[in-house]
Amino acid sequence: MTIYLDMCCLKRPFDDQTQPRIALETAAVLAILQAVADGRAKAVRSLAHQLENSRNPDLRRAGAVNGWLSTLNPLELTPRSVAKRAGQLAAAGFEPMDGYHLAWAEYLGAEVLATTDDGFLSQFSRSGDIMKTRVLNPVALAGELVA
Repeated sequence: MTIYLDMCCLKRPFDDQTQPRIALETAAVLAILQAVADGRAKAVRSLAHQLENSRNPDLRRAGAVNGWLSTLNPLELTPRSVAKRAGQLAAAGFEPMDGYHLAWAEYLGAEVLATTDDGFLSQFSRSGDIMKTRVLNPVALAGELVA
């Protein structure tokens, strides 16, 4: 399975772990990363990751995320098809960065984009019929990888 983790997922392990939801999502993200490390799944990255991570004021977080991302596929310039698709997704109601990540996930052949962003998940559930890539919370995705 090819997976695209958005920045919310990749930063989740750095959030306040005293909150049960955050701790559960962190465990799921770590399980997904382990599945990638074990070769049971493949993860892909894009310029959307690089752009969003470059805006992170927490250099420790940004560095850790960049270190992991750098182990994945080589970056490539944004193809016209990705830019066009991101525009279509924005017109369908997705936040611009969410649409950019989703357009990249589709282009890179990801079967699933994982996010902890409730708004992104909600927009996907209203727009699923126009999607090529599923959008799931990491807890649901981790459950699929274990099954």
